[in-house]
Amino acid sequence: MDEITFLGNAWSDDYGLNVTVNVEKFKQAMKDGKLEINKYGDVRIRVQKLKTVNDRSKATHYVAVPKPPKEKDGFPF
Repeated sequence: MDEITFLGNAWSDDYGLNVTVNVEKFKQAMKDGKLEINKYGDVRIRVQKLKTVNDRSKATHYVAVPKPPKEKDGFPF
């Protein structure tokens, strides 16, 4: 299993998600080449729901570097 690079947390409410990202972790992921900027200047991140709410922070989701897409029989789609 690939190692997950965590960037921050998110909390859900009635209207959506409130997201926090640690700037130092984000910069390090950029420097390490784990995050890429596309031709539009966007960076893709992953926000995934936690199985249980974090007791300390009450976070309901985590923010991480996205997993690369799985290739199926040599085809990426």
